[in-house]
Amino acid sequence: MPVKTATEEQRRGLSFDEILPVVVGDTASRGEHEQATSEPTGEAIEIRGLTRLFHDNSGLHPTDLDVRAGEFVSVLGPSGCGKSTLLRCVAGLETPQRGRIRFGDRLVYDAAERTIVPPRLRRLGMVFQDLALWPHLTASENVAFPLRVARTPKNEVERRVTEALELVSLAQFGSKFPHQLSGGQQQRVAIARAIVARPGILLMDEPFSALDAALRLQLRDELRRLTTRLGLTTIYVTHDQAEAMAMSDRIAVLERGVVRQLSSPEELYLMPADRFVAGFIGRCNWLPPTAHNSEVRGVRPEYVAVNANGSGVAESAVVVRGIVTACAYTGGSYSVTCEVAGAETPWSLDHAERIEPGTEVTLTIAERHLIRLPHAP
Repeated sequence: MPVKTATEEQRRGLSFDEILPVVVGDTASRGEHEQATSEPTGEAIEIRGLTRLFHDNSGLHPTDLDVRAGEFVSVLGPSGCGKSTLLRCVAGLETPQRGRIRFGDRLVYDAAERTIVPPRLRRLGMVFQDLALWPHLTASENVAFPLRVARTPKNEVERRVTEALELVSLAQFGSKFPHQLSGGQQQRVAIARAIVARPGILLMDEPFSALDAALRLQLRDELRRLTTRLGLTTIYVTHDQAEAMAMSDRIAVLERGVVRQLSSPEELYLMPADRFVAGFIGRCNWLPPTAHNSEVRGVRPEYVAVNANGSGVAESAVVVRGIVTACAYTGGSYSVTCEVAGAETPWSLDHAERIEPGTEVTLTIAERHLIRLPHAP
């Protein structure tokens, strides 16, 4: 009988024993002088042909990914698409079946050469979705843990813990236990612990998903400033499109274990590679197909002019007719749903004024705002 392995979703929960090598790292291997004086220097990450599949074919199909030194790259995609599997392979918590991973000039994994650098020697920091803080240790003790395991001198531990807590605005909370801290403060402790050993690479697995919207917004801004200040190369896993767009230098969009596009937020939004990316990054309306045009054409809602009386049609524009089926106030504007003849799905639009359902409207799109794809995927 074949041995069953966990699916990508089931593998999200890791025990303390499994994450300990990443939390602890090996600061001792860097040398005493380097520990005491060096600042983080981001390392480039090169991934080639990385594959990690589970029994249900979920996980990571052959994947290439390049992250530049000091760059902040978000890995974005729906649940179960392989985001966390990719992150765990980079961390060394998951062993791929094929492929190669290089940090700068350091080869940390190569299936063909049977090279596997253990997590504690990869010199990276990681923040987990469930934080993985030790409840019986204070904030300072949690942050100090990697340094104490590495037998860092006591005065150096104290200095670097103080420095790390100051960087995350928790200088006055070092004596508090996790249960005495708010969710946002616990997140800051986890981040401080990840950076205290001064890694060149920071990995984050949906660290803000359990927080309320206002706190997520605050922490994401703080995190982005911190990674920029320290020059960290960061891979940030999230399913939140707005979060990825706001924080990232570039975004890798995954679907079913495959990277569909790696681009800047602007390029992803305005020039998506395919319909999946276009629909996953924001909203996109698809025009009805035409007999003389094999292109797949779409448009973002903000580029559609809605006119209820049929006037004001500009030259060099695409014009379609629709019927309003729903209109809801969303604060500052109205969200309008239209049925467009020949379109596969209803259109989602924004309008300054309320339009009654049943109203016939003219929808005008300037040619320059069209998203053009060569064919349906």
